Amino acid sequence: MNLTSKECVQKTINHQEPDRVPVYINADQPVVQHLKRALNVTTTRELLRALHVDIFDMRGIDIRGDSSVMPKYIGPKDTSIPGDWSGNITELWGIKEIVVQTESGPTITQVEYPLAEASSLEELERYCWPDPDWFDYSDLRERLQEWTEFAILCSGCSVFQHPTFVRGMDKLMLDMATNPAMADFVFDKFTDFYYEFYRRIFQQAGDLIDIFALADDLGMQNTLLISPRMFEKFVAPRLQKMAELAHQYGIKLLLHSDGNIYKIIPRLIELGVDILDPIQPEAMDPLQIKAEFGDRLCLRGGISAQQILTRGTIDDVVIETKRILDHLAPGGGYILAPGHPVLTVDMPTENIIALYATAFTCGRHVK
Repeated sequence: MNLTSKECVQKTINHQEPDRVPVYINADQPVVQHLKRALNVTTTRELLRALHVDIFDMRGIDIRGDSSVMPKYIGPKDTSIPGDWSGNITELWGIKEIVVQTESGPTITQVEYPLAEASSLEELERYCWPDPDWFDYSDLRERLQEWTEFAILCSGCSVFQHPTFVRGMDKLMLDMATNPAMADFVFDKFTDFYYEFYRRIFQQAGDLIDIFALADDLGMQNTLLISPRMFEKFVAPRLQKMAELAHQYGIKLLLHSDGNIYKIIPRLIELGVDILDPIQPEAMDPLQIKAEFGDRLCLRGGISAQQILTRGTIDDVVIETKRILDHLAPGGGYILAPGHPVLTVDMPTENIIALYATAFTCGRHVK
């Protein structure tokens, strides 16, 4: 008997080999529409089934509201959060974005950092920080049960990256070096909010959730974005706090970080990270990461988004997907996804479909 999607994911994140490699998808809105047209489907559920995807993201396939299942906003009407909020973090934190038209299609760009000019703790304190009490969690379980044919991923949390969207990367890093009280204030605002917000989600439906994801880019293409010392001082304790929260409810913690974070992978494991994403092959060798850490760390990603999915042919996609499956799938501990988790408009639709078709046909009983 074939495993269900939830059973398949549970086995692989516990380092047991399932009957097939589980698959994840996340995509920009235009990509979702292109895929639906190409596959002749209309709903998110139909698209997930057509691509044989095993994981449902609570913020939706495009993390901007498409079939999302998140707490309902019931807070003040004079905030940046709309009444129909569906998990969009830019709305949650008052971040300004615009849609920019490129040769490949529309892309979203941040244009303002709300606290970039703040020069004192008092100015930071006056900001309209969100409150977990502004949300209604009461019917979350009922709505989430409609998606239990899939493994369920709860995303949208961050202890480092989201603070940079509000303070600005340069200002926040300067704070970390010269004004740690300012940095700690901002980091704590995010960590404290997210801890309580997700604790209430887990309290309502934690037994339905398999993976809790943090998005915290800590690497550049060739090295860490911040020093190990700064990581240890500002990020590590907050990351560990989130890992402990997830583990209290029997949920695995996934850390998303683009770039080369090889130097801190052993420390991430110590802090409680169970799954690492996206294993960007241009920055780290997925085969090396599997060989060194695969017994302690589940991997998600590894398929080149920068080169293969964007610039390659269908044959290139098929060959690379098979190669990654051959090396990362044996023994469990691998979820197939691109080396950048968001499928973008510069990736040919036929390449994306080839990725998931190859995973379905070649990811079964991999030895």
